[in-house]
Amino acid sequence: PHIRLYEIANADHQQPVLTLEGHTSSVTSFGFQRDGRYLYSGSEDGTIKLWDLRNPTYSRSFDAKAPVRSVALRVDRDEIISGDANGKVSVWDLSGSGKHSGSSSSSSSKGRSQGL
Repeated sequence: PHIRLYEIANADHQQPVLTLEGHTSSVTSFGFQRDGRYLYSGSEDGTIKLWDLRNPTYSRSFDAKAPVRSVALRVDRDEIISGDANGKVSVWDLSGSGKHSGSSSSSSSKGRSQGL
């Protein structure tokens, strides 16, 4: 599976301007950092990847241990928030070690949110 980025301002250019390879299964969610320097993605392979768009390889990878269904960037705290196929919401710290900093499971919380 690849993430391919295209230049949409030039309709004549049909080739991707950048192809990102690193996930081993379907990419299910992605987004861009506000200034466009980084892309973040989640995959059915159970990983979340952070890509520096100046380089075709990922700069960081996090193991969610279950297929990732959604990812979002929390810019005010340098965190990626992910949701997986098991109903678990996780917070991943981007500022230093990248350690998993908290999670909440819909099955254990019985519909109530837990503090993260």
